Amino acid sequence: MLRNPLTWLLLLIASTALAACCGSVPCDCRDELDDAIIFRFNTDVSTIQGFRPEELSTVYILRVPLDTAQRPKSDTIAITGGRRPTVQTVTINNSQPFVQSGSRKLDEYRYTIYLGARKAPTESFIVSNIRLEDDFEANKCCTCNINLKKTLMVNGGPEIDLSKELPDTVLLSRKR
Repeated sequence: MLRNPLTWLLLLIASTALAACCGSVPCDCRDELDDAIIFRFNTDVSTIQGFRPEELSTVYILRVPLDTAQRPKSDTIAITGGRRPTVQTVTINNSQPFVQSGSRKLDEYRYTIYLGARKAPTESFIVSNIRLEDDFEANKCCTCNINLKKTLMVNGGPEIDLSKELPDTVLLSRKR
């Protein structure tokens, strides 16, 4: 069906106005870090719980799927300090430091963070029971993902609730 050229002109003007409105509004979403869990190592060597710099030269992370039928069975990655001689923090996210496998999110895995040699760790932290609940929040032209609940356990200890905390950081200290 042919339309009147005036109809096409009005449609073009309306589309341009809508695109200009939403296109010029910056969205301040934290979607890429929304599910992220940041682990910071206690480096206060004046206490017995602090790690010495040489203990943090390399950090290993082992990722094991909760569903044992999944492939690969496990992944391991080594993180070094780069320009710094030590690793200060480790971030676990849906696609960091491991590549995301399909649509699986980080709550579908159990993680072990360990220090020392790969075959003989001196300290380890088991991160389990990760629970993520999220929803979308819309505000005019922006739609952002927000966490309603983000919890986890380290070494079977009490549940750590990171739902409202910013930054989402867990302090890892020596167990002794």
